[in-house]
Amino acid sequence: MQTYDQFNNKIHKLGITTTLILGVLFLMVPLGITLAFGVSLDWKQILTVSAPIALIFGITGLCEKLSMAPVIGSGAVYLASATGNVQNMKLPAALNAMRVMDCEEGSEKGRVVSIIAVATSAFVTTLIVFTGMLFLAPMVAPLLSNPHVAPAFDNMFPALLGPLVLPVLMKNFKASILPFGLAIVFAAVLGPRYGQLQSIVMVVVILLSIGGMKVIMSRKEKQAEML
Repeated sequence: MQTYDQFNNKIHKLGITTTLILGVLFLMVPLGITLAFGVSLDWKQILTVSAPIALIFGITGLCEKLSMAPVIGSGAVYLASATGNVQNMKLPAALNAMRVMDCEEGSEKGRVVSIIAVATSAFVTTLIVFTGMLFLAPMVAPLLSNPHVAPAFDNMFPALLGPLVLPVLMKNFKASILPFGLAIVFAAVLGPRYGQLQSIVMVVVILLSIGGMKVIMSRKEKQAEML
């Protein structure tokens, strides 16, 4: 029977291997098109344009993974990152599955449930998208392009964010109020620039949250010693 450490090591090895394979496959598509059509590339221009984008999304992606791994587990993070649509679909699916199964976030049972939830979400999403592409696209396209209905689809993530964040916030209010409050303050201060600086803001909020939690835990330990 495998121990948890052995299972976790296998998850990391499999996750790293599949991530590298997917990275190669993603690069093969533009590379194949370039070779097939004989397109000449200006590497200086490509690096100039892609470097800022890679920096922003690289920091954002790293912060997302570091913040999600303790909650849903490394296996679910690898799987969610490989299949995409993490914030809108995979993370909510994992959190909801743990809530339904009454699992503690970050526990061994919770991490296994998260892997199953993310995998199920990936299969269901792929099936729905494929079916919609074949049968529903001609019927749904006029609805989605309707100017009266389009704003609803543009605001689906903000509408989902409240119901997803509120249970987490209320579950451990003292630990959650600091990062939640800091994010609101940064959004109010930065205004329209918040979207451009969100990766930096995320790093700052994570570091300040860790410091705040350390202070809270130190106070709890001192109070326990006094009692």
